[in-house]
Amino acid sequence: MLKHGEHRIKAFVAVDSEGNAVPPCGRCRELISQLSKENLEAVVEVENDTFILLKEILPYYWKINRGREW
Repeated sequence: MLKHGEHRIKAFVAVDSEGNAVPPCGRCRELISQLSKENLEAVVEVENDTFILLKEILPYYWKINRGREW
């Protein structure tokens, strides 16, 4: 994805060894949020059939008011 200059993610899911949806790890959440500000609106399946926006599962959003450019 990144090698092709793409950075926008609309939706994603992480799964466990049995194929059940699980929340993505903190490192993944942070990386995806840093690729594009628009990714905060990405839909994440955090449990089977439970969907929320990425911005809802991130901790304090430290990039606001820090001069961060996307």
